[in-house]
Amino acid sequence: MKVKGIIAATLALAAAAVMTVGFAACGDDLPEGFKEYVMEAEYVAGIENVQGAGMSSNQSGYDLIYGDGTDAQKELGWSEGYYVGYTYSPNFSMDFKFTADKAGTATIVLRLGSEIGDITLTPDEFEITLNGTSLQYGSIFVECGAANDMSKMTFSDKTITSSAQIKEGENTLNLSVHANELRGGQTGGPAIDYVKITTDAKLDYKQNTDNPSKRGGI
Repeated sequence: MKVKGIIAATLALAAAAVMTVGFAACGDDLPEGFKEYVMEAEYVAGIENVQGAGMSSNQSGYDLIYGDGTDAQKELGWSEGYYVGYTYSPNFSMDFKFTADKAGTATIVLRLGSEIGDITLTPDEFEITLNGTSLQYGSIFVECGAANDMSKMTFSDKTITSSAQIKEGENTLNLSVHANELRGGQTGGPAIDYVKITTDAKLDYKQNTDNPSKRGGI
C-alpha cells in the first residue's frame, strides 16, 4: 500500500510539472478585490514557435530560455531562476494568453533586464499590444546588469500602463521587437523575466513549467 501511495504521489507531481494554471498572489497594498497574476516568460505556452537571436548565434523556441532554476539565480532576482533572452531579432514576437471572467481595467508590469548596456525602449523598438491595440507607454529605461554576461543579468519591474482594458474571455498580450539600433547599430531587445497583471477580474492562463527541460543544449 505504501508503494502504491508513493507511485501515485510521484505521478501527481510529474503532472503538475507539465502545466500549472495561473494563480493570484495578493499584495499588501492592493485595492480591495484586486489581485496580482504573474506569467513567467519561460513557461509561456507556444514559446517553441518564437524566433530570436543572440550576440553571435540565432536561438529560437525553447532555447530562448536561459538559466538553471538555481537558488543563486533566484537570488539575482530571476523570478523562477530562468528568463527569456536572445530577443535581438526583428522577428521576435511572444504572446502571453489569458482569459478573464469579466471585462475591466488592469495594470501591466514587465520585469526586464539588459546585457547590451543601459537601453531606452519605446514602442518603435519594443511594441506591446493588448488584443491588437498598441500600448503607448512612452519610454522605458532598462538598466544593464553586466555587459555581455547573461549569467549576471539583473531585472527590475517596469509599469507599462495602469489603464489597460482587458475583455471578458480570451486576451492576448504580445511583446514584439522591431528593427532598431539598440545593440551598437544592430537590433537589440530586453531580457524578459515575467509579465504581471493586477486586476479585479479573475484570470486563468497556462504555464508550461517543463519548458526549460525541452532545451537543446545551452
